[in-house]
Amino acid sequence: MKQLILYLFFCFISGEAVWAIYPPVHNFSRKESNAGKQNWDIVQHPNHWMYFANNNGLLEFDGYHWKTYPIANYTNVRSLYYDAEEDRIYAGAFNEFGYYARNDQGLLKYKSLVNLLDVSDRNFNEIWHIHKNHGELFFQSDWSVFRLKGDSIKKLRFPHKIEYSEVIYGILLVSTIEEGILTLNGDLFIPLPGGQLLQGKKVCAMLPFGDSDILFVTALNGMYLYNGVEVRSYQTDMDYFLHQNQVFCADIKGSKLALGTVQEGVVIKDLEKNENTYSNTYSGLQNNTVLSLAFDQQDNLWLGLDKGIDYVMIHSPVYNLFGDSRLYGTGYCSLVKDRRLYLGTNQGLYVTSFPVEPYPKPSTMQLFDRILGQVWSLQEIDGVLFCATDRGLFTIRGNTAERIPQVDGTWKLIELKSHPGYLLGSSYRGFFLLKKEKGRWRYSHTVRDFEDSGGMFEEDSFGNIWFCHWMKGIFKLTFDSEQLDHFAVEIINTQKGLYVNQNNVLVKMDNEIVISSDGGFFQYNYASERMEHAQKYEQIFGIHSRSMRMTQLSSGDIWCISAPYFALGIQQPDGSYVVDTSSFNYLKNKLVMGFEDFNLIDYNTILVSTEDGFSWLDMEKARLAKHPDTFFQVMIKNVFITNEKDSLVAGFQLTPRKINEFKYKHNSIRFEFIAPEYRDEKAITYSYMLENYDADWSAYSQTNVKEYTKLPKGVYTFKVRAKNFLESETAETSYTFTILPPWYESPAFMFIYILLAIGSLFLLVLYVKRKSEEGAREMEIRKEQEMKEQEKIFTASTKEKEKEIVALKNQKLQYELRHKSQELANSTMNLIRKNEMLQDLNTGIDKIYHAIGKDDTSKTTLMIRKQLQIMQQEIKQNIERDDNWKKFEENFDMIYENYLKRLKMQHPELSKNDLKLCAYLKMGLISKDIAPLLNLSFRSIEMCRYRLRKKINLDRDTNLTTYLQNF
Repeated sequence: MKQLILYLFFCFISGEAVWAIYPPVHNFSRKESNAGKQNWDIVQHPNHWMYFANNNGLLEFDGYHWKTYPIANYTNVRSLYYDAEEDRIYAGAFNEFGYYARNDQGLLKYKSLVNLLDVSDRNFNEIWHIHKNHGELFFQSDWSVFRLKGDSIKKLRFPHKIEYSEVIYGILLVSTIEEGILTLNGDLFIPLPGGQLLQGKKVCAMLPFGDSDILFVTALNGMYLYNGVEVRSYQTDMDYFLHQNQVFCADIKGSKLALGTVQEGVVIKDLEKNENTYSNTYSGLQNNTVLSLAFDQQDNLWLGLDKGIDYVMIHSPVYNLFGDSRLYGTGYCSLVKDRRLYLGTNQGLYVTSFPVEPYPKPSTMQLFDRILGQVWSLQEIDGVLFCATDRGLFTIRGNTAERIPQVDGTWKLIELKSHPGYLLGSSYRGFFLLKKEKGRWRYSHTVRDFEDSGGMFEEDSFGNIWFCHWMKGIFKLTFDSEQLDHFAVEIINTQKGLYVNQNNVLVKMDNEIVISSDGGFFQYNYASERMEHAQKYEQIFGIHSRSMRMTQLSSGDIWCISAPYFALGIQQPDGSYVVDTSSFNYLKNKLVMGFEDFNLIDYNTILVSTEDGFSWLDMEKARLAKHPDTFFQVMIKNVFITNEKDSLVAGFQLTPRKINEFKYKHNSIRFEFIAPEYRDEKAITYSYMLENYDADWSAYSQTNVKEYTKLPKGVYTFKVRAKNFLESETAETSYTFTILPPWYESPAFMFIYILLAIGSLFLLVLYVKRKSEEGAREMEIRKEQEMKEQEKIFTASTKEKEKEIVALKNQKLQYELRHKSQELANSTMNLIRKNEMLQDLNTGIDKIYHAIGKDDTSKTTLMIRKQLQIMQQEIKQNIERDDNWKKFEENFDMIYENYLKRLKMQHPELSKNDLKLCAYLKMGLISKDIAPLLNLSFRSIEMCRYRLRKKINLDRDTNLTTYLQNF
């Protein structure tokens, strides 16, 4: 009873600084992690990845992927310790302990240390805690502590069961129920002075406290503080809660003390403000049994539960009001009056006492019986609380509600400054007026001549009523009689300076009417009767392509929001504004757009309506909660070769050992990258590019995998950027690698290619020279034979009659001319072949020259290039440029009496190559001799002969050569 009274006393004396608010929770179920049920310990790597001692092994979470690494004997992992000096994660389990370290591919591999123990010492049950002190590692089991130094392990036995152990201020502390607190001195454990006070109590946590004290947390007996001299009870307003729910684990960071219980989740105490925050199944936890907890680098809290893992965002400036039960519907409006908090939702109007006292279970709110269904607005005017609902307009006094007759469903009211004593309201049927009579507000009449309605209307300083309809546009309404019974209507549209007529937003800021529209902010110039840009607000929030919804608080701060934009303009003492676009992005997807309500409770507190109810904004925390720029980072997690099957070649390492050269056959690569963000997995978007391949950065998306296939040889740098909309931060990293040339483009093979080319060129030159010499000899022999025959003919002809001398002389001259023409034709034919061969040589030399890499500047390569250039010049000097075939054709027809022309006329289907073949056959050349002249193989010549027979329609019995020679 004393503890309960003390607990309530602390709640009441805190006054309005204490609220029943609950931090948002991100659940990670077993279905997501695909891991074991329980999680016994938690550590965080410097790369921000989380590790959990899970029933199935070491559980890794990078913010996107879950992966389990079993321990050697496949038992439950109970304890973890991260050693930053060696980048190792030590783990303890049943009769097993060792460490996980990353290999060259970045994968965690487990190495057992149990083999360092004597066989008789290997049955030690569970390892519950692991510590490092002065370079030595300690593994605590139920009845002993193992000390690892170098490659040797020493067992320190205990006569009693060890409940807990910890290293604090360089001292190893051990707790037992029988002896209290002991400290290690050499190889002996001696009692801590004053530690006997904890005898008979189960210590579940030991934490550094303040500058030099130690806080001992017990399971059922509260907390105790050791100041270096004595141990004394440390009483707080949480004692009753702790005694009733059995503390199981605890952690401390800065001024935040977190205590995990068996029955009721976790409680977080702010030691500086003396405020308590609870988180349990009522506020979103999956399970109330907390087996482990740890603060992360963002000052939020991880919970290892009896079933699943939860992330409690205590560092967030956005909290949930009344937990996460969602019993009260979607929030639309709120108001504090007479120490009561009124909340309007789609279910009705709720009320509770104010301030709301903190307690593990959310307070129950009272629902007004008469106000059920949709509540649109709550307003205090002239000391009266008005509630505008779907069922009409109500006035609220305490816990009672009274409906104003003759008023239908109502959006909201405004007090007419130009007509004191009147309130203008907008109902489903149009505008109406309330008049104050005898101290009470009563229905007066409906305003005629304007039937549209909605909640977006305000009065300007001239008494005009500005009304905005999201589809029909903006209207300036003016009462045109003293009875206030009808409006004069003026439409404000694109002809008046707006860019569009739809989707405009009207708001009253600093007693001025401001219009947010597509293309900026606008105000009405009463002199020119046109809309002009409101430069004040455009300078604060910029110019956007879409209209923005704005709310100005009584503090002067301005909320400015749309689907893609969420900002708070904070007014400074000099009247200027500082815009915060990141602290409250968590709310962006929770607001009911078009019906958002920001209720300023005090300087540090704002109550916001959301689709889940109401959120509590801690403005002080938002102003102070700034992390270093180095916190948010993106990293290349894995690099895979994907040509045939996925093969991991590089993974994340604290100190990367890069594998950055890949064979040409491994030129298909997949990159996996990650930027850890545990508050909202959809908060991170990525953009990437591959230098020397992609033209530009990709568009931002949530995809964290990119694959490239069939990359050419070269040096590449893969770059990735991550953007976090919760913090408005970006981060970038890169990975450089090389795709080596294919084997046939290696320097060794290039040298072989050069040698083969030079050898082939040499043999080709010898072949051409030999064929030329053979052709010249054959022509000389044939010439001598023909000359002898002509001499015989000439001798015989001289014996003829005298009258034939002139004819014989002419015949001789004609024959000599034919002989010389034939000689010329033969020479021409030989020249054609020679030129063709030299041209082929020149082409081959050119290919060899270009095959030699331009970047190769070795002496041998330069010498080869020079020699090839000399050979090309000599070949070019020996190539004749005249039309050799044309000369050959003219000489051939001269010799054989227009043989080719006659043949072409009789067989017009013959091609140029067919005519050449016919000419060579006419000359009596065989296929073997014809092949080099046409630059074809022997087999190809035979095929050409067959086709020629087909073209001139020779039957099988007629010899082709005989036919052509006799033609």
